[in-house]
Amino acid sequence: MLTFRRSKFTLLVLYVFVVIGGSSWFWQSSENRQLANHQEQLERFAEYISSKLDKYAHLPQLIAKDPALVAALQSPNNTAQIELTNRFLEQVNQIIQSTDAYLLDEYGNTIASSNWNLERSFLGRNYAWRPYFSDAIQGQRSQYFALGSSSKQRGYYFSYPVTYAAEIIGVIVIKTDLTAIEANWQNRTNIFVATDANNVIFMSSNDDWLFKSLTPLSEQDRLTILNSRQYLDKPIRSMNLIGDISQEHAELKNPTASGFENDYLVSSRPLSKHPLTLRVLSSKSILVWNSLSFALVTSLLFVIAYLSLQLAYQRQLKKRQFEQLQSEARQKLEFLVMERTSELQAEIHERVKTEQALRQTQNELIQAAKLAVLGQMSASISHELNNPLAAIRSFADNARRFLVKQSYDRVDDNLMRISALTDRMAKISNQLRSFAKKSDSNEISQLDVSPLIIAAKELLSAQFKAEQTELTLQLGDPLPEVVLNPIQFEQVLINLITNALQAVTQQSHKQVVISTQQRDQQLCIYVDDNGPGIPFNQRAQLFEPFYTTKKNGLGLGLSISQQIMQAMNGRLQVNESPLGGARFIISLPLNTEQA
Repeated sequence: MLTFRRSKFTLLVLYVFVVIGGSSWFWQSSENRQLANHQEQLERFAEYISSKLDKYAHLPQLIAKDPALVAALQSPNNTAQIELTNRFLEQVNQIIQSTDAYLLDEYGNTIASSNWNLERSFLGRNYAWRPYFSDAIQGQRSQYFALGSSSKQRGYYFSYPVTYAAEIIGVIVIKTDLTAIEANWQNRTNIFVATDANNVIFMSSNDDWLFKSLTPLSEQDRLTILNSRQYLDKPIRSMNLIGDISQEHAELKNPTASGFENDYLVSSRPLSKHPLTLRVLSSKSILVWNSLSFALVTSLLFVIAYLSLQLAYQRQLKKRQFEQLQSEARQKLEFLVMERTSELQAEIHERVKTEQALRQTQNELIQAAKLAVLGQMSASISHELNNPLAAIRSFADNARRFLVKQSYDRVDDNLMRISALTDRMAKISNQLRSFAKKSDSNEISQLDVSPLIIAAKELLSAQFKAEQTELTLQLGDPLPEVVLNPIQFEQVLINLITNALQAVTQQSHKQVVISTQQRDQQLCIYVDDNGPGIPFNQRAQLFEPFYTTKKNGLGLGLSISQQIMQAMNGRLQVNESPLGGARFIISLPLNTEQA
């Protein structure tokens, strides 16, 4: 508990330190980043404005040399010459894409203008009070921005004196529109302005700021601006922002407004060739929101950390409670286990005895099936043994006669035949003894099945001969070794061959084929016959105990055979034979190393 309280206190102290210190650092970092962004934007806008205005700076000097302007100033009453000059200025205005181009005489009267045919024509108007006229009539190139007295639109004016015979006889003026320049100033977070020497906003990305002064104006400054008529009669209101904007970067604050929305970060850059100062202003509320965002994210992280700490404490507390309950339950469980163990030992003993009895019963059933097969083969085996016995007796009698006649060669030949017949009888006896031998299902070994298949054929050859049935072997050479119980496998094989022999009894040409095939890491042994086959609807029940299709069958042969194959990890299946009858398939998994 004490450790948990100490961790909470440490987390709280760390939270206060990170929020205060991190917010201060984040504020300063955001401010530096914002000022760097200001500087980049000022560079771009200064270059853009200078390129736009410099395009018109030298045009008045070039146009002033045109003879049409000199002729118009020398003959102001010549209507034909004035009309020619008007059309010339109109054409010039269209080519250079300015707002207006007009010609003033030495008294400031407009004698020709590009807008001569419009309602707002400058013809006959006097502009001697404009600084761009007073500067040019004295022989100086002049630039000036002001609110147009006729159009009431903001414009930037370029003027140049028109001379003849080294005397100034008039002034040519070109006016450009500033709206196109402002169109590139739109930004969601920053406000861009261009101010004059009195910090009056003449161009701005915010229309509401036009003709307002950034800083408070004295009455003398207001009177000077009003008398210059640069902005005509528009009242110049102040935005009441206080700060030293003569610096490259500064802060402006509005003391009459609360909050940071009316406080600004400002960056300034004066244009070298034009009487304008570009400024970029960003509300300090951006910095506030950035810092608040940092504080909020930090708070969320610490809340997560606190909740994780609380969760860990609760888990530890529950773990202790659970361990206590578990200890109590373990003691109860140990007592119950001791009580139940004695009961289980008795049950296990009974189950082991039952399994042993079942296994013994299964082996007895297999042995009984073998003896049943031997009983079925008894007639043919008896015939196989009687024939050699009769032949042995005949050869023995003949040998005695040849012995009396001292025909020793013939005696030796008869004795050799007797020996061969006894070998044949011994072989039949050994096959019967091997087949009748009892076996345990655990007696398995890895071997080749070819000798087992051949032995099964020889064991049943007499029965096939008696039934006049053709038994054919189609074995692969060599066959891969498999793991099985040889005696039980031979029992299954003889059972299937015997069933095939019984299935072809009604056929005119009786045929049974045993073949092998290696497929999908398995050895498949096929027992095919050309009998009537097994209907499809009976195949699913064929391996069930006590199900039989024979008149006197018990229905245990195929069921036991299937259990034997399953004990050897194999399968026993039935399908349709290519010979037209039934096909029984023995599938045994291959030994991977041998394959």
